[in-house]
Amino acid sequence: MLIRGHGQNGGMRGPRSSTAPPAGLTVTRLAAIAAAALCCASGVAWAQKHSGGEKGSTLYKWVDEDGVTHFGDAVPAQYADREKQVLNSQGVQVGTIAGRPTAEEAARLAAEKAAEDNARTTQMHDRERNQHLLATYLSVGEIESLRDRRVEILDGQARVTQQYLAHLREHEHLLLVQVQRFKPYSTLANAGPMPDRVAEDIVRTESDIVNQERNLDGKRQEALSVKEQFDSDIERFRQLKKVESELNRSVAR
Repeated sequence: MLIRGHGQNGGMRGPRSSTAPPAGLTVTRLAAIAAAALCCASGVAWAQKHSGGEKGSTLYKWVDEDGVTHFGDAVPAQYADREKQVLNSQGVQVGTIAGRPTAEEAARLAAEKAAEDNARTTQMHDRERNQHLLATYLSVGEIESLRDRRVEILDGQARVTQQYLAHLREHEHLLLVQVQRFKPYSTLANAGPMPDRVAEDIVRTESDIVNQERNLDGKRQEALSVKEQFDSDIERFRQLKKVESELNRSVAR
């Protein structure tokens, strides 16, 4: 069973009165207040009438698409997705049942949750990083020393790769000179066809050159990344030590 209340936007009209409204209240505001009060009174009266005073009775209050407030012990199916207020047998609100969000609202809520999750993850990573820096190093010099050793290892690997590349390019040059003796590169009448082993060697060498060039570029990028990470750690370590020093001075006062 349900009962219709007044719309949320008022719609209640009272008898005329020659008495002016109190200061600060317009007729429109008085009408709105009266409508809200009547709506509440309707809910309480309905609750008391239909609950029979039973403490366990559960009632609901919801608003339809026209802004009209309804009360009932069950919500019609067409309003099941709307937000509902739960009332006790005295018509007092004791809870709220959230409505199903629209597609736009669901997308907004999902984006907000993702942003909150990312913020929490970032905070957790920052906290772990701070703890690691303070637990691992005693000074900026230690971080710089480790950075230099890591970068030197990568630079050494890059130098080895460069030397191997130089060897491959020299071998490629010799192969290209060699193929000039064979057809179709040679103009000599008695020139023979290029041996398969030479052609395969050329293909293999050129493939090795491409791979090693990619490897060399990767080592250089890795060295830059390591240096940037260590430089960031150094700056963060300095900030943490500064805060720690200021806190110690504050406690000592």
